[in-house]
Parts: sequence; C-alpha cells; structure tokens
Amino acid sequence: MAFILFLLLIFGMAIMQLDKIYGNEKEKIEIDIFFRDNAKTSQMKKVEKELSMDHRVNSIVFIPKEEAWDNFKKNTGLEFAEEMVDGVPIENSINLTLKKEYAQLDSVAKFEQNVNEKYEDLVSDISYSKSQFQTINETLYNGLWYGLGLCSILLIIAIILINNTIRLAIFSKRFLIRTMQFVGAKHSFIKKPFLINSVVQGVMSALLAILFYIVISLLLENNEHISELVFKPENMESNIIIFGIITGIGVVVSLGSTYFSMKKYLKLSKDKLYKQ
Repeated sequence: MAFILFLLLIFGMAIMQLDKIYGNEKEKIEIDIFFRDNAKTSQMKKVEKELSMDHRVNSIVFIPKEEAWDNFKKNTGLEFAEEMVDGVPIENSINLTLKKEYAQLDSVAKFEQNVNEKYEDLVSDISYSKSQFQTINETLYNGLWYGLGLCSILLIIAIILINNTIRLAIFSKRFLIRTMQFVGAKHSFIKKPFLINSVVQGVMSALLAILFYIVISLLLENNEHISELVFKPENMESNIIIFGIITGIGVVVSLGSTYFSMKKYLKLSKDKLYKQ
C-alpha cells in the first residue's frame, strides 16, 4: 500500500508542479512596446512607471533606441551596420513580461488594447509572439489532461490491489469472525477493531510513502531534471496539499475495503465459509 501511494504521490506532485513549471516559462515571454519618434524621454519614463504599477506586469525595462541598436549589431555581427542606414533605425521601447495568470492570448490582447487606448499618442506598435503564448498554454493543458489520465489509471490499480490485499487478510481471519458471532458478539463490535486497524494501516502507509518521497528528494535535490518534483521548503504549501490527499486516499481505500469485506464475511453461510 505504501509503494502504491508513493507512486500516486509522485504523479500528484508532477501535476501540481506542472502549472508552476509552465507558469515560469509563460512569464519569460516578452512583449515589446515601441514609442513614436516624437515621444519625449520624460513621457516614456512616465509610461514605464505607470505600467510597472499595473497588477498584470511581472517585469519591465525601458530600452533606449541607441542601446537596442548596439545590441542588434552585436547579435547579428553587423559591426558596420550604421554605414548602411541613415541614423538609428530602431525606436525607443519598453520590454516587459506578464504574470503567468495573464499570459493568455485573450488577456494579452486586452492588455495590448488598454495600452493602445491609454497611450495612443506615444505608442507606435506593440509586438509579441502569439504562437509562443498559444503553444505553451496548449502544452500545459495537454500535460494536465495526460497527467490526470495517468493518475486516474494508477488510482484504479491502487484501489484494486489494496482492496484485494485487505480482502485476503480478512479472509484469513474468517473463522475468528465466525467464532465471535457464535459467542453472541454484535456486528458493530466485530467490525470495530478491523476498521480501526484499517485506518491505522492507511495512515501508516501514507506516512511511509511520504517519508520515502522526502528521502528520495534529499538524495536527488541537485538533479536539475527533477528539481521541481523534489521536496523543498518553498513548495511546502503544495507538498502539504498532496500529502493530505495521499493520506486521505490511503485511509478511504483501506477503510472502504475493510468495511465491505467485513460486511461480506459477516453474512456468509456456514457452507460458503469453507468454500471461500
């Protein structure tokens, strides 16, 4: 039971961290706001300050056209590019990223509309890659669905295996159950120790799974490929949630299996008791 709950814990943690992983990637997608040639430095700085206070903006930086032109020449290797053009062909701009909650195509389009309406006289163009936003969001949703599908399959397997294991354990004690019935014990009295034991087994199995997960995390904490899946203090909130879910699954499955198995064996006739 502990091993199965450990596998569920890993899948559950992967799903919970999936949004964070892709959220970090969404916050790296850049949006460029270009100013008109007649925009003054004071006006551009004011726009930068106002946008930095926007609750949707994650990071923002003002890029003078001279700096942008120098970066362009370095990146393209055109050291003598200024000889090919008249002046600096790049406009002053603001480079910003949005918080992951607003890194959706509809939210970006609304942000673009707001900026254009508010700074119509100063802003000439807003540039960003629509395909980047669309691709990363589609990948996130597909990943969530695949993850939930795998978790569901694993949960069904876990329920079947745990249920069969508990049924076998109770089957081995069917004669003890029948003896208690013969001496006049009530069904509730007979079931009580088995149900309590099932709760304890569910909790202990979950704790073992959690302990194993923490130990594995400590051993692999420096592995960059699974850095988001290991136990970390900064992920405590999501860890507590998934630990609680795993413990709940362990208790519910164990308790449910025990209850229905007990119900079955308490109603068995003498003939069936020996045939099982």
